[in-house]
Amino acid sequence: MALIGTIRRNFWFVLILLGLALAAFVIMDMTSAGNRNGVTNLSMGEVNGTSIDYGEFQQTEQAYYRGSAADAFAKKKTIWDFYVEKSLVDSEADALGLSVPYDELMDLQFGDNMSPIVTQNWTNQQTGQVDRAQLNSFRTAIENNDEMNPQFRAYWAEQEKQIVKRRKQDKLSTMVSKGMFIPSWQAESIHKTDNATVDFEYVRIPFDNISGDVEVSDADIKSYLAKNKSRFTKDSETRLIDYITYDVVASSEDSMAIYKSMDSLKGQFVSTQNDSTFALVNNGGYANFYFGEDQLPAVAREQIKGLNVGEVYGPYMDQGVYSLVKVVGKQVIPDTVKARHILKKCDRNNASQLASAISFIDSLDNLVKRGAQRFDTLAVRHSEDGSASRGGDLGEFVQGTMVQEFNDVCFLTGREGGRYKVVTQFGVHLIEIQDQKYTTRDPKYKIATIVKPIVPSDITQNQAYDQAADIVSEFRDVESLKSAKGSELSFVTSPAVGANDFTLGALGQGQTNREIIKWAFDGSTEVGDISPDVYSYSDPVNYYDNKYVIATLRSIEPAGLQSVEAARSVVETAVANEMKAEAFVKTLSITDLGSLATQHNSTVESVNSASSKTGFINGIGSEPQVIASAMNLDVQSISKPIIGSSGVFVVRPISKQEAGPTANVNLIRQTQKGSIAGQAATKLIQALKEKADMDDQRSKFF
Repeated sequence: MALIGTIRRNFWFVLILLGLALAAFVIMDMTSAGNRNGVTNLSMGEVNGTSIDYGEFQQTEQAYYRGSAADAFAKKKTIWDFYVEKSLVDSEADALGLSVPYDELMDLQFGDNMSPIVTQNWTNQQTGQVDRAQLNSFRTAIENNDEMNPQFRAYWAEQEKQIVKRRKQDKLSTMVSKGMFIPSWQAESIHKTDNATVDFEYVRIPFDNISGDVEVSDADIKSYLAKNKSRFTKDSETRLIDYITYDVVASSEDSMAIYKSMDSLKGQFVSTQNDSTFALVNNGGYANFYFGEDQLPAVAREQIKGLNVGEVYGPYMDQGVYSLVKVVGKQVIPDTVKARHILKKCDRNNASQLASAISFIDSLDNLVKRGAQRFDTLAVRHSEDGSASRGGDLGEFVQGTMVQEFNDVCFLTGREGGRYKVVTQFGVHLIEIQDQKYTTRDPKYKIATIVKPIVPSDITQNQAYDQAADIVSEFRDVESLKSAKGSELSFVTSPAVGANDFTLGALGQGQTNREIIKWAFDGSTEVGDISPDVYSYSDPVNYYDNKYVIATLRSIEPAGLQSVEAARSVVETAVANEMKAEAFVKTLSITDLGSLATQHNSTVESVNSASSKTGFINGIGSEPQVIASAMNLDVQSISKPIIGSSGVFVVRPISKQEAGPTANVNLIRQTQKGSIAGQAATKLIQALKEKADMDDQRSKFF
């Protein structure tokens, strides 16, 4: 009580303390992202000395990408790339005096010179046209400074940033492209190279058909990397992660428990009068559709065919689930129906409209019945849908093509030659069934199904987790773990990963993989360490823990050419194929393609009109060395063996066609310049990024 009295007497002091606490909380919230892993400011990195602010980054994500279906990490990468490119473009534009004035910005948003960003964001998906009426209403609100939804205003501001950056980039690209020049001699050379063609035959012996085992040494991989430096040189540090996976699989006890729970539903499933609701409530399915015999579940087909309407078969196991199937209907129905109709549109929930439409359709039916008018003539005059111009003809269709009421008349209750009045969500129809075709007169089946996946119980999941957790709690480094339990463990080595990656080899991508990579790049993590966390992965369909992973840091790879250890998992197969092929070609004695093909269980194939522009050979893919060899050989001569990307090739040119005379050099020059200029924007940004001094600290924020 004394304490309460003291507080009351000094309440002003309490208010000050609360105010200070609230202010501290707000400041902490603002900087919490930046304080992770020792970061004490909100700078995510720098591009040529210009900082990328985390607060602004978040604002863009929340305002411009809210609701985007893109993967969370892919979305963050898109935003990062935008800010990097914006910084580079702004710097170059400022140096050249390029800007986007207000009038130009308004034209890009609302005028005739509309930005592709606005076109993309504000195209009506139904009409395929930009919704200019909506854009004009936005323009009026912006110019009058009218009150707008704060979220929309924030979105528009972010869109303007995108538009300005794109426009500046376009101006820079235009300047670069205008400085390009294609001389006449180059245009003529391009014409000759591009238009010369060759017809040739070839034999391919796939790597898999080449016998012999090879052992790929470290020296072999090192040599391969040296020959392919551009592909295997990394600009920044990468790391290799070893991991152990504990898959969580349902036990026999789990399976039996699920079977019993399904079996207990069987009696209720038989007795229920509302099959669709009961099935859906119990994780099942119901389609108002009759299935043919070949559409029934294969493992239960014969049993389902033997059921009477209202009977249930199961539980039975199929593809990892237990199922119960109830036959709801059994009937011989046509496979396809040909029909025509007349539609009078109305709101079926409006009694007056519905009565008027029914009366109108009845009058048309009477005219047809009396022979006073032809059905198709009335359809042309009166049907209120797209089939009117065809006399109401709907052609042939199968079950499920039409709405339910229409479908039921055509396939279940109606008969060929009959006319039927049907009310649907569209209005009142007069349907004439012209033809009903039956492949067989076997019955079809309407079924309701209850399914329950066979998933591990909580007990089974906990047991798998405990296995992994016991190792993590007992061992802190991988060497002691291997010495104690080496034969029991199966490590997988990831490809080299970067600090900002979110994909981890066979484990795929996502938040859990991101957490493992962040741990691997933590400043306190050393080679050989075991992560103190057990990482859980969720089944994407049934949402249980389907695996647990223990991660260890295998190695730290500095920037530059990848090490043998880092590249082995990626290149080992390619190196082995190359080594096998090199040994194999030494054994070949080639007299003609036919004999070579027969000897190695292959065939002689042909390619017509190949040129230097031919990117792919049908059935094989990209083999530029094969095309080049065919182009350079004399007609009818046989090449030496060529080691391609998919096997060993031998080619024989059949005929060659040289390029004709250059008819219009200026046109070729313009075409080539246009092609190169079209790449200017991408190439320019790539060049600016390569020359930029970048400090990327993203990994400390997410």
